[in-house]
Amino acid sequence: MRKSSLSKAQRNFQVFNRNDHVNQYENLQESAVEDRSGSLDGNDDFIAFDDSSSEEESVKEEQEAKSVEKTGEKVLPTVNTDYPWILNHDHSKQREIADWLTLEIRDFVAYISPSKQEIELRNKTIRTLRQAIGKLWPGADLQVFGSYATDLYLPGSDIDCVVNSKTGDKESRSSLYELAHFLKSRKLATQVEVIAKARVPIIKFVEPNSQIHVDVSFERTNGLEAAKLIRSWLQQTPGLRELVLIVKQFLHARRLNNVHTGGLGGFSIICLVYAFLNLHPRIVTGEIDARYNLGVLLIDFFELYGKNFGYDDVAVVVADQRPCYIRKSDWLDLRLSSGGGTFNLAIQDPGDSSNNISRSSFNLRDIKKAFAGGFDLLTNRCFELDAATFKDRVGKSILGNVIKYRGKLRDFNDDRDLVANSAIIENEKYHKRRSRIVHDQDDVFIDPSESDGETLKEEQDSYLIQEPEQPPKKRRQTKSVDEFMGVPNEDEEDDYNPLNREASESTTLKNATVDAQTKRDYWLNKGNSMSN
Repeated sequence: MRKSSLSKAQRNFQVFNRNDHVNQYENLQESAVEDRSGSLDGNDDFIAFDDSSSEEESVKEEQEAKSVEKTGEKVLPTVNTDYPWILNHDHSKQREIADWLTLEIRDFVAYISPSKQEIELRNKTIRTLRQAIGKLWPGADLQVFGSYATDLYLPGSDIDCVVNSKTGDKESRSSLYELAHFLKSRKLATQVEVIAKARVPIIKFVEPNSQIHVDVSFERTNGLEAAKLIRSWLQQTPGLRELVLIVKQFLHARRLNNVHTGGLGGFSIICLVYAFLNLHPRIVTGEIDARYNLGVLLIDFFELYGKNFGYDDVAVVVADQRPCYIRKSDWLDLRLSSGGGTFNLAIQDPGDSSNNISRSSFNLRDIKKAFAGGFDLLTNRCFELDAATFKDRVGKSILGNVIKYRGKLRDFNDDRDLVANSAIIENEKYHKRRSRIVHDQDDVFIDPSESDGETLKEEQDSYLIQEPEQPPKKRRQTKSVDEFMGVPNEDEEDDYNPLNREASESTTLKNATVDAQTKRDYWLNKGNSMSN
């Protein structure tokens, strides 16, 4: 392979190529998995671009670039129907292939992000449907969840809605047909389909003015809770939105994103990417910033879930905002509900620990093969363009080797800051209303939002609610990549027993003032106990 300008690409692509950072992904797959060629223990499956200190080829490449500019040999901007996001966005001069791929990912995300007109059209659609349902059923409200309520939707994606009423009786078969007939008679819906016998009864239709597909479910709040949780993940996790949209489009182009046909749903994709980013050793240790390494991370994602993940034995847990991988044998509810076979994807619902949100993704073998193929296609393309001359690079795409987008031409304007997403606004209002609900038994508030904290504080004072101080949470020192990846080390003894705390560690729940020396002694004792 030509020793080109990629003087640092080896470090970028060999994510776990550190002796003191030995990757232990193989611990996640103890039983037979179809493809075992991707073992990371020896780092023999990662790309290793040649590292060169030679300046001759760098000078030659610069001369090629200058000659193109002088002779006027410019490639006219033409729209490529397969990857139109590269129009007027040429990154072929990037010295590092990884940076080229990162910039192209950003271009793609900007290309498919919603325009002002699209946001306004969706807002108008929801507003019209909400008003109509309010007339049919006074006291009922239409809320939006899913990708539209999290700004993670692709162009043309449907809108997921739920109707919740004060009486809580709108999930009946008669109510479904009543709403379907009402919307159709008011010319608010076409191609109406009532799915009343499903586990979650829904109405599917197309809103005629916007031609947007809409799915309406009834009397459920878990989707609304999940939307708020996902938005908090997006704020806390750099690179999450970009990678989620890339993976969504990747699966959409292969028709592997439809849960009804065994594909991977949007929530499952988000959980996989969220766990991947939060457990990536180089991100956890602060060695890389996800925002500037999207290309490398996309390749790592495809390799992990396409070649190295132990689907037979490992489940993904994102509960309590602390992602980890656990053994399926330790998930009691999964053992009780699982049928024949162990090769399946298990993702624990962050809102219900007994629920596997990916249980309907029965087409896992094709999904796994697609991810593995994505890894191979990307890495091969990186090698190919690394060996190409400057002239041959112009107009080429790395991401286009795995992502295809065929649709109406779009601009690169992300107008989410110009027009408010009404779905997000209404979802926040919904949670603010719920946060003001006081439990009759416990007399405590439910998850007050930060923006409404002062108002809620006054309301709490009016109820004379006294909340005891919570003792600091005990943290265990992280010592190995196993712990970073959430894999328990069975050889280590955990002598921590919350039921038998030492007297020195007990904390009284009083509103008392603690001086600085007491705090130092407290944390010193904590450190000593953890080091024993």
